[in-house]
Amino acid sequence: MHRLDKDSTIYNFTLIKRVRHRPLPLLLYGVLPLPFAIYMAVSVSPSLAVSFVGGLLLLPNLYSGLTALYMKLLASGQRSAWSYGWRLPWLGLLPAQHVSLRIVTGIHNQLLWIGSAIIVCLFPWIGKDHVLMLLALHIWYMLPRFWIFFVLRRAKKPGLLKIGAGDTSYYIQ
Repeated sequence: MHRLDKDSTIYNFTLIKRVRHRPLPLLLYGVLPLPFAIYMAVSVSPSLAVSFVGGLLLLPNLYSGLTALYMKLLASGQRSAWSYGWRLPWLGLLPAQHVSLRIVTGIHNQLLWIGSAIIVCLFPWIGKDHVLMLLALHIWYMLPRFWIFFVLRRAKKPGLLKIGAGDTSYYIQ
């Protein structure tokens, strides 16, 4: 039998809520912007297709950069590791371990508003149609994350979030 050191720390977490990432709804959600993008590219301007593809590729990089900057400047006391996730609804830089729900929602509120401000600041150079396309993609990326936060809102106690490949779990200590 393995003996624990007297200085060992044992963490006990109680699962409060688990939000599963079901493949079919995520697939349907992933395909949702395609008809809109095709319609905009055909009826408004073919260059919107370039804006759409650019937004699909650049927005997760923007989120990752802003998250890394946030963690470096404002949350330097955080010792948890962060890694990249490549699946909806969590696309970009994510906590690899348990992290405070308050920190994750704060980061995503910052991502929502700073990302919107950056896209709107591009208006003089890329035009109204491209800005609207990028804003629609930005909201499309953020909506499932805020839906998960909405589902987890009923938890009264401050807790920890664990983001996995198939689910997002909320624990209290």
